[in-house]
Amino acid sequence: MFVAAGFLWLAPRPEMDIGCDVHFEERAAVSGCLNVHSKVVLEAAFTNIMPWLSSVGAAVAVADYDNDGYPDIYVINSGRGDHNRLFHNHGDGTFEDVTERAGVGCTNFTGGCMHAIWGDVNNDGLLDLYVVKWGESNTLYLNQGDGTFKDVSHAAGVDHWGYANAATFLDYDRDGHLDILLCDYFAEEVKDPHTGKMVRNDLWHPVSTRVMHETFTDARNGGHKILYRNRGDGTFEDVTEKAGLNSGPWTLAVGAGDLNNDGWPDLYVANDFGPDELYLNTGATENPPRFRLVIDPRGHPGIGNDWWKGMNVDMADVNNDGYLDIYVSNVFERRYKTDEGNMLWLNCADPTFPGGRGFRNIAKASGTMDGGWGWGCKFADFNNDGLLDIIALNGFVTGDPNRNYWYQIQEMVTQTKNQTVNAADWPVMGDRDLSGHDHKRLFMQIHSRPGDPASKEPRFREMAQPAGITETYNGRGVAVADFNLDGALDMYVANQGAPSCYYVNTSFQGKKPPGFLRVLLVGRPELGIKVGDRVLASTVNAVGARVTVHTKNGIQMREVQGGMGFASQSEYAVHFGIPDASAVERITAQWPSGRVQEIEGNQARALINHHVRWVEGKKPEVLDLPASKQPRAARPETKP
Repeated sequence: MFVAAGFLWLAPRPEMDIGCDVHFEERAAVSGCLNVHSKVVLEAAFTNIMPWLSSVGAAVAVADYDNDGYPDIYVINSGRGDHNRLFHNHGDGTFEDVTERAGVGCTNFTGGCMHAIWGDVNNDGLLDLYVVKWGESNTLYLNQGDGTFKDVSHAAGVDHWGYANAATFLDYDRDGHLDILLCDYFAEEVKDPHTGKMVRNDLWHPVSTRVMHETFTDARNGGHKILYRNRGDGTFEDVTEKAGLNSGPWTLAVGAGDLNNDGWPDLYVANDFGPDELYLNTGATENPPRFRLVIDPRGHPGIGNDWWKGMNVDMADVNNDGYLDIYVSNVFERRYKTDEGNMLWLNCADPTFPGGRGFRNIAKASGTMDGGWGWGCKFADFNNDGLLDIIALNGFVTGDPNRNYWYQIQEMVTQTKNQTVNAADWPVMGDRDLSGHDHKRLFMQIHSRPGDPASKEPRFREMAQPAGITETYNGRGVAVADFNLDGALDMYVANQGAPSCYYVNTSFQGKKPPGFLRVLLVGRPELGIKVGDRVLASTVNAVGARVTVHTKNGIQMREVQGGMGFASQSEYAVHFGIPDASAVERITAQWPSGRVQEIEGNQARALINHHVRWVEGKKPEVLDLPASKQPRAARPETKP
């Protein structure tokens, strides 16, 4: 007994839980924003692997489309004849389905909806909506300002037909107009075995079953990237080739952000069945700007050995050093596949990379590698401690846990020598399970202990189940927003073929909450600044702008995103946890126009614990919004 007691006393103590306390309550049904995702179902020729092919499409995009101050929710359904849903936030804890009135149902007549992003494409102060699909032309809805939307897809020139899973709004040339980057998954064309000609790849009326990836590690027979440049007159032009973007990989997610701090948005492309890609924007040295594919010192087309199954991209400054880091989900299975996993790419000094900045995967060391079969993931400060946490969704196909498909995959790869292009050659999935029944992950960042070096890298503790996230649906898209404006970040999760989840952050109920700052940036395109032979300007959404909070203890930086992550878009407002308001020294806004504004001292500290609207060229103003309205009576637990 004495020996055992001595061992326990001398053994290293587990990581402290300081800063890890957080709790959520699931309220989708009672709040009126429950959606049960309908799966895409393809032609019967693909029945043997239909669960695999229909495993995507549950997406969520969050934004304040009617400018009432409260984030609203747009959620995707993929089944034939089903429609998407727009939930209007009443601000009292409830939502209303306004899809029919708004005219954005986007019924799946010939294909299946996969993703959506909000962005103000005409700079009129109203958020528009772009919906991307499989096997059907994409749709751009223009916000009419009266709660309704108008389909302008064809007139705008963005009605691409293909198999898109990934899309984002960005202003790649900083001209003050939002551009669109679109990435397809399946190829748009396949060879007709009867004629030998390339024909449209219609998965509902296929001419061939040879539509799958060529290999699991280096497939190049996927869809196209398309970069639509906004002309500013209501139309877009395809500048993909001019901008230097190539085609071929099976892309699932894309992110845009200024990774090297030169003021220009770069791209990280998460590809399935092959290496991810990093493109650096050449706008600092070229006009018009292009994207240059980075080849690392070992000849890898990206930022390191990435395990070939990228499924998510999110960018944020996870270690508060002023540079954006990247979180990419991948495949990890405790019983069958532990040589891969999610990747946390830390942006660090590296003279061997262009611009002297490189990336190092710290996922294993930080405790964020085991995400299961990963999908949408988001950085967010859920407990307002000034450190970014990570919500990571997972789960592929839920079936009979006693009949697993992993063995069949390995047998197929071995027998076909990794030639997997013909769907007819795949073993029947049936009711077999493939990494279903898994719990989502909530990685809470741990505070440094006394005596730790200032350079210590981020560490996390997985806290999903203690935090109240206990369901085991197959998660896909996740959006983070302060839906009730109480200063704590909530989540909406779209689950594939299952009910969605609306997680309200209840961590501070009955307690004195730590401080926060939520900033909505509004750019003014007319205030462009002439730089050489061009004029740089901000979009109204201020995509690419940055807010930095400077304190006695260091900095926090957030960059405005135009939709990032697998099947995910969080609100445009940026959120900071401020554990010590007295330590705040100044707050800086850096606009894509090149304009820099600062608020210092007491003026900066007066903004803490408020929702702030900061218009370019003006002083920030506190929004006169209640923390929340009186809650309505709870709705019954019924399906929609």
